[in-house]
Amino acid sequence: MKKRYMIILLLMIVSALPAEENLDTKTQWEKPKDTWTGFDKWQHFSFSLLMTVQSGYILSHEQGVFQAPDRQNRMISAGISFSFGMLKECLDMKRKPSGFFSWKDLVMDMGGTLAGVWILSTINDA
Repeated sequence: MKKRYMIILLLMIVSALPAEENLDTKTQWEKPKDTWTGFDKWQHFSFSLLMTVQSGYILSHEQGVFQAPDRQNRMISAGISFSFGMLKECLDMKRKPSGFFSWKDLVMDMGGTLAGVWILSTINDA
């Protein structure tokens, strides 16, 4: 059990670190570098993972107004997490001068969300 908390704490620390900035001067129409190995991608993955696990855990274990089966709670938490990732990419696209929608960021958001759903299913099944 302590190992899970250590992994979640490590992911929270990594997601809080600043992303690499591409310092090259660009025109308004140039896309910045968007590599699969950028530190930004792991921030997207870890934030989505933590958002999914946190919201799913709260929905499943806190006795509040909203009560649903664990499977439904996992799907709701996945939707919340992925929506945040989509919103962030849409906001990035509007940012000037070098804003763009990164499909690679969105893939990492989805990967983190799926990993979070898997963690929630192992916690709830235990």
